[in-house]
Amino acid sequence: MKHIVFLIISFLFVEGLFAQQQNCSMIITPKAQKAKAKPRRGDTPVTPTVSHIEAFICFEDSTAFYNDEALDVLDSLYSLVFAKNNSKFYKMTIIGYDDAKPLTEKTTTLARERAVLVFNYFLSREDVKDFIIKRTPSKYISSCSGEVDYFIKYKMPIDFKWVTLNGKPEAEQSINGISLKGKAYILIEDDLEGCVGAFYNYYYPQQDTSFNGQYSMITIPQGALESITNTKDTFDVNYNITYSEVFNFNELMENYHFIPAAKQYLINAGYIIVNTDHKPDYASCQLRDEIKPSIKIKVAVTPEQANAQMKFFAKSFKADGSYIYKAIPTKKEKVSNSSDIYLTTEITPFQMDTIYLGKRVTEDELSNYFYPAQQTDPGSFEAMGGWLKTYKLNKRGAYVIKKPMNAMLKKPVGEVEVD
Repeated sequence: MKHIVFLIISFLFVEGLFAQQQNCSMIITPKAQKAKAKPRRGDTPVTPTVSHIEAFICFEDSTAFYNDEALDVLDSLYSLVFAKNNSKFYKMTIIGYDDAKPLTEKTTTLARERAVLVFNYFLSREDVKDFIIKRTPSKYISSCSGEVDYFIKYKMPIDFKWVTLNGKPEAEQSINGISLKGKAYILIEDDLEGCVGAFYNYYYPQQDTSFNGQYSMITIPQGALESITNTKDTFDVNYNITYSEVFNFNELMENYHFIPAAKQYLINAGYIIVNTDHKPDYASCQLRDEIKPSIKIKVAVTPEQANAQMKFFAKSFKADGSYIYKAIPTKKEKVSNSSDIYLTTEITPFQMDTIYLGKRVTEDELSNYFYPAQQTDPGSFEAMGGWLKTYKLNKRGAYVIKKPMNAMLKKPVGEVEVD
């Protein structure tokens, strides 16, 4: 244990070797950076970490056995790399070498056996059989629980090699002046992408993430749902988001209905469907009163739609978790030096569902927007104890739409006549 403590202390404060010069096994690190300021009383000590560590493990001649000095170096390396407060994401390269002597039946596999022995040392420190696990401190951020300490647990990437030195030029039998004969070489490198990249399925939203449709866009900012620091800007394989839009006239008419609401009529001019299996539950969310609208929705509209005083409608929750659809703040945004116009709003994670664009009208006003219909009429839908439709067809087969409704909808494909 005294050897381990001595070697770790040496790493923290000096450049060079974790062992005396006459020792064979050693750790080599860059010079540790000096602290910018002295820690204040009561601060938690932080262990300096480096992005690049090398180690040499010496073996007894013609064998795959190492002595206590080599074991001390391995213990020290493990204590450093796998320290709980080590924030680096390390990958490991292990290369075994032979003694650079003529090969015999006994020594043909010597380099490989030495590499395997070093790998097995690290494997023996873990609770798994086939790979090495590292835990890196991070922060987990959730809409409902806030920020909590978290450890990213990942399978450390291992590059495993063995090299026969017999017959190699002298230049290939050493690294930075250190002979490789009779040794195993260990290289530890910080590699975030290699450790928690796509292959290991450690992707969570760390930055703003946007989804685009034909007419609309939704932007989910970092931490709006949940995130883990040090990970990538996308979603884990189990973190599903579905997103679609229905604004095209012909598609909207295939299944037209009023916006669902009680004791009022809300005309539907189109809608967005956005959902996720990580949506927080309103009734059980501890921080629900602190969650502000932050998920942005932006819909391109025509000048007529912009002037029709439409609003976005989303779920508004009651304390018991039940909800009704209510209008949410809607802004009109005109792009400078362009004819493009957008309607924008912001929703909370609880409202990631169907978001409508429409308008509230009274029963007396419905005849300004809809035609009476029969159930068999194209585009008819059931409402008010009967049937209504948004359009009718003239003798030429062109759409005929009432003027207030025509202003609210995207123009259909084909000829349009305003009633």
